[in-house]
Amino acid sequence: MTPVRSVRAVHLPGLRCALREWTDADAPVLHAFLTEPAVADGLLDDETPTPEAVRAALPAWRETAAGEPRPEYRLAAVDGDRLVGLGGLTVTSVEHRRGEIGYAVRTAHAGAGLGTEITRLLLELAFERVGLHRVEATTHPDNVGSRRVLEKAGLRPEGTSRDHLLVRGRWRDSARYAILATDRFQGGD
Repeated sequence: MTPVRSVRAVHLPGLRCALREWTDADAPVLHAFLTEPAVADGLLDDETPTPEAVRAALPAWRETAAGEPRPEYRLAAVDGDRLVGLGGLTVTSVEHRRGEIGYAVRTAHAGAGLGTEITRLLLELAFERVGLHRVEATTHPDNVGSRRVLEKAGLRPEGTSRDHLLVRGRWRDSARYAILATDRFQGGD
């Protein structure tokens, strides 16, 4: 059985975007992205990040990425040198080869298929490079667009977890999705 591997200096090209590691130069555009109203509404944080907090986060993310095995992959989704979104993979269990993914797309690029592409690139990273067996994702049950993205990328619905997250002082349900490495290429467009 293949052990979980750590991937360094991630760069995954796709048709419309690529996933890559963050640089310090990304801080201003990342802050602008995280404070877009549609994006901020989807974040689980109670507070809107300040420019200083974003600048401080990037070195912390690199430090976490240096862990062995690497526990998180926080990646920029770029079209050339333009930030169009972000994607993340967290290894939730090395022993059970399980992880969780998430993504966000800039408001100006929503509805162009980038969410599906980012999700597929994250699955490629999870299954083909890191060696995971199961990948999970959650979204708000009312977020039809996100549910569609996950299903187009091949994830299957597994139900709803009630009061799964405490977001800005209120409990929120989560629609749960998952895909196995053996399902990987059965997801349709």
